[in-house]
Amino acid sequence: MWPFTRKRAVDTTRVRVEPRIAEATPSPFNGDVWREVERGLSRGADRPSYALYRPLDGVRPKASPIAQDSAIPPAVQNFMNNAVADGVAFMGYPRLAAMAQRAEYRHIVGTLAEESTREWIEFRAADGEDKSERLKDLRSEFTRLKVRERFRQLSEYDGFYGLGMLYLDTGLPTRSPDLATPLLVEPETIGIGALKSLRVIDPIWISPNDYNAADPLKSAFYRPSTWWVQGANLHESRLLRFVSRDVPDILKPSYNFGGMSLTQMAKPYVDNWLRTRQSVADLINGCSIVNLKTDLMATMQKVGVGGLIDRVQSFIKFRSNRGVMLTDKEKEELQILSANLAGLDKLQAQALEQICVVAQMPLVKFTGISPSGLNASSDGEIRVWYDRVAAYQEQFFRPHLTRVMRIIMLSLWGKIDESIDFAFIPLWQMDDAAKAAILKTKADTVVELIEAGVVSPEEGRKVVADDPDSPFDGIDVDDVPPPPEDGDDHISLLSDPAAGNVGASGV
Repeated sequence: MWPFTRKRAVDTTRVRVEPRIAEATPSPFNGDVWREVERGLSRGADRPSYALYRPLDGVRPKASPIAQDSAIPPAVQNFMNNAVADGVAFMGYPRLAAMAQRAEYRHIVGTLAEESTREWIEFRAADGEDKSERLKDLRSEFTRLKVRERFRQLSEYDGFYGLGMLYLDTGLPTRSPDLATPLLVEPETIGIGALKSLRVIDPIWISPNDYNAADPLKSAFYRPSTWWVQGANLHESRLLRFVSRDVPDILKPSYNFGGMSLTQMAKPYVDNWLRTRQSVADLINGCSIVNLKTDLMATMQKVGVGGLIDRVQSFIKFRSNRGVMLTDKEKEELQILSANLAGLDKLQAQALEQICVVAQMPLVKFTGISPSGLNASSDGEIRVWYDRVAAYQEQFFRPHLTRVMRIIMLSLWGKIDESIDFAFIPLWQMDDAAKAAILKTKADTVVELIEAGVVSPEEGRKVVADDPDSPFDGIDVDDVPPPPEDGDDHISLLSDPAAGNVGASGV
């Protein structure tokens, strides 16, 4: 069942969405439902969990609607209201921003953003030419534009709000009509020095202008072509949309065409953790109770309630390891009642681990607490986490980062160098001992190939020179060192290919 009704304009492939819901033609989903909701809101009722996202005043200009989506039927609305408890209904940017202040949410979002931009990227030329100067210029421009910092912030916005927007500032005025035109990645559109800066826009200041909601066969189906940014109309090519957890088309208008935020996904698990943490703290606070057995009836008859209270207060006053308590050996007895605290630490740790399940990160990365126990190690979990971050970088960063790199090339040189690409630096780094072992294995392999006559000494020297991990990376292959003098203990493999078994130092 299609959950929306709409009025169609002349161009049926475009549907303009306005912040207010207009009345539709008579149908099960007509405007009467929304008017009931409006009256409920005016009486202080809760806002329906699924409705078109309404931006703040001033984000988009006031205009007469051409066509829009209507409210959903009450049955579906009740179903979506129940989904709030499961964290699958859009909470709104103010609520999500408030949740970002809690340490649990900030850790899972900030850790992923920091890890995915920690080692960052390296540029490389694929055609074998010497392009060190161009690579140097490209790195300098990435530093000037603060690309790494911007992408880290976009990752945080995606985690907190489910949507991050990157504005490509080409120097146009804020209200320029040219902002609504496409920004083609061509020399005719982007000249040298055109890219001024990169700016991350908070999604609360953004609202979609129009999108295709009529033809699913179109590439722009439920994909806004222009956006309102505090009254300015921007084409999608100038405002890059970053979403790592997209929602189905039916929910996109409710999510402001963003995605599911990581904080919203983690909310049920964080709520369970907070409740468990407080329950454990309350139990520890009252785990030990002192019970004073006395003859209440006799005490009440002799001195009354005041005397009983004085007896209890005197007990509390001297209750310490250095105090002395006197009791009537015939009528009074002290007893300490203690709750069993065994296993509380495991229950509390399991509640905390559930938060890490949502972010798919190991507990040591989330909390900084190392695993306990004999021979306990988290190396396996760390490697799995790094694989997760690598997949996130390819899916979330690479498409738009490639576009940004090409625009920077046009802004630097006036053309795109197709031979230059980038690769994400792996997070898993070997220590010096492991690197030395691998380097020795490579050197021994080259020596064995030369001795077997598979490659020539010159080819082996080129392999060493082209290895980026080798300490001889970039040496001149043709500048062969002279052979050692007579009496030298070393044997030159280049001067005597038929020499006997030599070590790696002969390369």
